Amino acid sequence: MQCQRHIVISILAAVFTMTPSWAQSTSTLLQKGIFTEETVGDLDAAIKIYEEIVADAEKNRAYAAQAQYRIGTCYLKQGRNDRAVGAFQKLIEQFPKQNELVAQANVRLLKLGYASGRTTPAEMTVRRVWAGPGVDVYGSSSPDGRYLSYVDWNTGALALRDLAAGTNRYLTSTDYPNTTYMEYALNSIVSRDGKQIAYAWMNEESFVDLRIIGLDGSEPRVLHANKEVGYTVPMEWSPDDKYILATFTRLDGTHQIVMVSVADGSVRVLRTVDWRYPQRLSFSPDGRSIIYDFPQDRSNPARDVYLLSLDGSFESTIVEHPANDYLLGWIPESANILFASDRTGKIGIWMVELAEGKAVGTPQLVKQEVGRIRAMGFTQNRSLYYNLVASELDVYLAELDLQSGNLLAPPNKITQRFEGTNSAPDWSPDGKYLLYVSQRDRLPFGNKVSNKFLVIRSLETGEERELSPEVNFRTSRGGPSWSPDGRSILLSGQDKKNRPGLFRLDVETGEVSTIVRRRVKWPVWSPDGQAIFWRSRDPENSMNTRVVMYDVETGQEQTLYSAHHLHAWALSPDGRRLAVATEDPDTSEPNLEDDVVKVISVTPQNAGEILIRLPGPEEIGAISWTPDGQALLVEKRRLSDTTGAPFTYELWRVSAAGGTPRKLDLAIEGMHNLRIHPDGRRIAYTVGSGYMPEVWVMENFLPELPAAK
Repeated sequence: MQCQRHIVISILAAVFTMTPSWAQSTSTLLQKGIFTEETVGDLDAAIKIYEEIVADAEKNRAYAAQAQYRIGTCYLKQGRNDRAVGAFQKLIEQFPKQNELVAQANVRLLKLGYASGRTTPAEMTVRRVWAGPGVDVYGSSSPDGRYLSYVDWNTGALALRDLAAGTNRYLTSTDYPNTTYMEYALNSIVSRDGKQIAYAWMNEESFVDLRIIGLDGSEPRVLHANKEVGYTVPMEWSPDDKYILATFTRLDGTHQIVMVSVADGSVRVLRTVDWRYPQRLSFSPDGRSIIYDFPQDRSNPARDVYLLSLDGSFESTIVEHPANDYLLGWIPESANILFASDRTGKIGIWMVELAEGKAVGTPQLVKQEVGRIRAMGFTQNRSLYYNLVASELDVYLAELDLQSGNLLAPPNKITQRFEGTNSAPDWSPDGKYLLYVSQRDRLPFGNKVSNKFLVIRSLETGEERELSPEVNFRTSRGGPSWSPDGRSILLSGQDKKNRPGLFRLDVETGEVSTIVRRRVKWPVWSPDGQAIFWRSRDPENSMNTRVVMYDVETGQEQTLYSAHHLHAWALSPDGRRLAVATEDPDTSEPNLEDDVVKVISVTPQNAGEILIRLPGPEEIGAISWTPDGQALLVEKRRLSDTTGAPFTYELWRVSAAGGTPRKLDLAIEGMHNLRIHPDGRRIAYTVGSGYMPEVWVMENFLPELPAAK
């Protein structure tokens, strides 16, 4: 059999050799070259045949481009990489309209460590392309890498960032300020052809629909709207731009992976899951399957990566590891996917090859220690745009004379452990302990249960005890707080099944029990422990926010105060009065309302007199009662521009009976979560921001990549 094969090869080779080139068509000559390269194995002879085709390129440029590409592959087989680079670059330069071959040549150059058009190896670069006020992380990059879609949270409008020019442009109306919570944009993705954006929109009926708009600012079109779907997140356009891959969050708490037709808005449900949900979805290059990340099981929020064919005939686990592995995306025109993982203890970018819907070999580390990143998409040259949410939070202690306003002891950090991750302090009722939150980057995004720790610090010894409750609790204003008896800590957030609620954590045992199952914010106990006060949306007026008093024994709720925009509130030490900070609707200048603080009685309720007024653009950030209940500390902020970036911070004391406010000798940029010790002198507070998004791009970072199959 082997002898017969050699005879056939010799005969065919002779036939090609005896046939003069002038008598052969370009197609036949190309086939001769392929035969000589792949079957005969004479690479030098094949290169000469391909060069003959390229030299007469005007006869058929498509065949000439194929021949030029094969010259490069022949050099690769010979190990002459420098010659291969030149061949592929010549293809790109001389046959730019042969899109598919140009793309394949670029892939080959990237494998060799060269970028298109370069004669020296391309080095991986990581650079920040956008930072500072106004940055939003819920958009995507355009295929050419010039634009980023994003939400301008000062207006709620969908906008476009021109990275080259450094300018911004609105795509939707700015008539809906986000302070009204009426209508605003959310997640958005740019189409593959770079001409359209699919985006989520919170509409006037208080559910999120799916819309499309052109980058040229053409009129938006509602693609899908269903009241049973409370929240829609567009994830990716299909390779042909005919469908949008998305997730639906239904009112019954379940999630769906869907494809929405761009033509008519019809929905194809690919999978229905429980309260767990994918963070990212991505199409395969051929559009026949998708990949997504998903929690490993009901008790573990760490994720793995899975594949699902669109016809439902096949599914597999692509990345399975005890660590948290979350998807970044399918690399365009390749058989590889990128994912982020904390398997080394730090979050890094990893790559794994796929074949026939399954992982091939072990994942490769592409870049280590990238931080808490989230993909914003690949460009045509396979650069990865991503956002990085940095956190710079620390808890400080200072001593003040609240009467004179003088600083008695300068501010100092409460701890040097896990600097930049600590926030939300609260004193124990007896003043012996300080509670604070330490949020560490183990699980980026999604259900952040295991990366949040409650730390209880002894003021006498400095010893600390850590608790890790199985609750994704809030850490912003009105974060964790002690119960009046000091035996438990009040938490609001979501449980492991992503169900909202109010929870009680036993300080001794660490056990968590549910008080109520609903979404609440800023919960605090009454001094006698018989009631809990919190903030929530007013069901009788969806535009208003209210303060609620909840009777723990009976489960009855009572609305104490409702306002259009409630900045902050605080319960007096005796539990009889409520201080509220809100906007004054009677302000003369539109869209620049004054902020006011007033005190009302819990029972019976009254309108209360205004204690302090701050004219726009000054605003009230937080308020706290002094331990004796005689005065309030008011945090005042002055905004520097329309982005809402804090410019200055000041702390003022105002008597609960009224009178002239007094400025205190403590003004620190980024100060919030202020808590006063029972002794009336020591003050604990958070400095910094836990949400500082930046946009980065990683270029020339991909090693050798097999082509998509």
